[in-house]
Amino acid sequence: MKYDVIFYIAKKTGYCEKRLRTELKRVGAEPHRIVGATSPSTLGEEVTHSLRICQLVVIIGGLRSMEDDNLATVLSRAFSNSGLSLSNMRRMTAGSAVGYAIRYRSQMIIALPDDPDAIEALMSDELLRYIKEKLN
Repeated sequence: MKYDVIFYIAKKTGYCEKRLRTELKRVGAEPHRIVGATSPSTLGEEVTHSLRICQLVVIIGGLRSMEDDNLATVLSRAFSNSGLSLSNMRRMTAGSAVGYAIRYRSQMIIALPDDPDAIEALMSDELLRYIKEKLN
């Protein structure tokens, strides 16, 4: 399975990419494309492009922002105009780390903080099984 990574107002991109690659390799996933987005509109364009190509899109960063560009706020706004509902969203926590898994039909978006240790904690065996089950 191929996946795209979108870094959204992220800072620790190299470390996060390495940790994500290690975790997703456990379910046989390989990166297809890695891009950056610095605004909600660019993020929307990149997510739309990625969903045309891949079953899995991972967004890293933007969850700690306190502005209108906060990833959770941006995703909520985007999904309010689509067929998605909160029943398609899973909030994930590991200690103080928070992430989201959003599934729609045969595709999934995973939103993670830009912290490699938080990525490792959130990418639990349970989440990896969920990804493999829902996308294979």
